[in-house]
Amino acid sequence: MSLWRVEKNYLNIGGQEISLARADGSPPQKLTAKPGDWQALREELHGLLTTKAALVVVVADCWVRYFLMELPDEIVSLDDSFLLLNARFENLYGQPAAEWTIQADWHKGEPMLACALPRNLLQALEAYALRSLQPQLVVMWRQQCASLPPTGAWCFVRDGVSTLLYWQEGVLRLVRQLRCADVDALLSLELLRLGAPLPTERFWSGDARPLHWLPREVAA
Repeated sequence: MSLWRVEKNYLNIGGQEISLARADGSPPQKLTAKPGDWQALREELHGLLTTKAALVVVVADCWVRYFLMELPDEIVSLDDSFLLLNARFENLYGQPAAEWTIQADWHKGEPMLACALPRNLLQALEAYALRSLQPQLVVMWRQQCASLPPTGAWCFVRDGVSTLLYWQEGVLRLVRQLRCADVDALLSLELLRLGAPLPTERFWSGDARPLHWLPREVAA
């Protein structure tokens, strides 16, 4: 092992199970702890990893809450930005922002993607050196966006949750999570609100793909 290379452990928190790929190269193991029981995850990892072990984490979208937000010009401080993000989250999801950790892709002038993760999950991982902690949607988008058309829509279905994306000239304009089957109705309604036409290229990853959506394969 190189003295200069940090060996990373990979934790995949899915909708139904959690798996850990150890830095020693051993096969990935399914953990006993179930997703959502973050205290059980903390206790099990304590017996598997050393304190400050390097950890790369991917979290299934069913444990994440997404929304887009464009900051008003008068918001200039980071504190005010977080206050606005917290208020937006509570308005959308009806849950106390204090129970979640909200991060955003900070920039001005266009909508930014905000992601909220359960605070108890972050606390379960605080003993380790987090090299990366990303929601599944963010990983998928970064892997695929370069090969997508400038304008389009994409519905990603996994673990009982559909995540609908719409982008225009390479800029995300819509992110919605839903548990209903009528994705077309939601997309049409949101496009009407945005004053945007229905994109000709609409992609679908996952089960129950409507015939007029194009299939798009993504990694499991």
